[in-house]
Amino acid sequence: MHGPWSPLSIRVFRALWIAGLVSNIGTFMHIAAAAWTMTTLSDSPTLVGLVQTAWAVPGFLLALYAGAFADMVDRRRLISVASLLALVIAVSLAMLQWSGGLTAELLILGTFLESVALTLSAPAFMAITPELVDALRLPQAIGLDAVSRNIAQSIGPAFAGAIIAAINPGAVFALNAISFVGIVVVMQTNKSINKNSTDRAAINEVIKNGIKHVVGTRLLRNLALRLAIMLGVTSVLTSVLPIVAKQSLGVASSGYGLLSGALGIGSVTVVWVLPRIRAQYSVESITMFSAGIWSASTAVLASTTSMLVAFLALVICGACMMAMLNTIFSAFMVQLPNELRGRGSSLAMLMVWLGIAIGTFVWGATTSIVGVGDALVISAFVNLVFAIVNRFALRITILH
Repeated sequence: MHGPWSPLSIRVFRALWIAGLVSNIGTFMHIAAAAWTMTTLSDSPTLVGLVQTAWAVPGFLLALYAGAFADMVDRRRLISVASLLALVIAVSLAMLQWSGGLTAELLILGTFLESVALTLSAPAFMAITPELVDALRLPQAIGLDAVSRNIAQSIGPAFAGAIIAAINPGAVFALNAISFVGIVVVMQTNKSINKNSTDRAAINEVIKNGIKHVVGTRLLRNLALRLAIMLGVTSVLTSVLPIVAKQSLGVASSGYGLLSGALGIGSVTVVWVLPRIRAQYSVESITMFSAGIWSASTAVLASTTSMLVAFLALVICGACMMAMLNTIFSAFMVQLPNELRGRGSSLAMLMVWLGIAIGTFVWGATTSIVGVGDALVISAFVNLVFAIVNRFALRITILH
């Protein structure tokens, strides 16, 4: 009765989930297309890394305020406005690319603004889900949101690569713009999504209390820091993957799309077995084992010139990244008291984006100095070191 797909029997949730899936696919298409387009505008690995940094920075800067803002205004209207803004930005990038006016600076700016729009709407999306499903189906609904993102990560980059090869990057940006239409339609036609508001003058105090609780609770603090560190190290793959595709493997945009999709395939695959793994092993055991496998697979990726070997290595990396992220994030959310979960989720999102923003820049700069192969090997070693050190310095004491 309450299986993993049961929330889809609720009409409004089903409509929003489908629209969200389409939008997520468009988003991952944009990320892949922007990274590839930068390689055609500049040979600098640093600039390629800056595309990912531009995508990550808004989440770092705006996460806490976006979470509080979602409680201050009509969430339905907030999501609609943010989606329309993202649509306009995507259309602008498409027109610039088609007209030949797209520069590296404009690509980074457009990617940054697109991320701003989506960051503003993200907490509102998370807050709306409990309004649409009953308490018994809420865990499944949250799981389906993760499945949507992982499916999009699996196929979005591959679609982008194929479209770039057949047409051009501008077509990808245009399709991303179209992907937001469904979100707006669902928001405007379903009035059952309720307005929620709070005292606007209290926003800074509310945020301060949430931060104080997380920082003052040792377990929550350790989990949040490990989220940032894990994403900072593993972001090397998204940062340098276009360069791996071009320089190490010698493939075109379609091949790059397949490589990016491999990460998502690994993520989707492991989601279905994680509940059983978490039931048998501790958080520390899962993260340590996943970190070791990720480092080994990344080292293989660094040394191979085979597209098949690289694809399989990335599938394994994607599975390990999801295992670490899902395990740490779930542990973090479970430890939060109910009245702080909104602000806590925003803080977790902040740590994720902080790790990605710093990591993508650092790995892009490292690649510029030592080359892509050595950068991947260094990241594999750093990941193992952090996994060992964190087990003692940022200990997680819960059993499961």
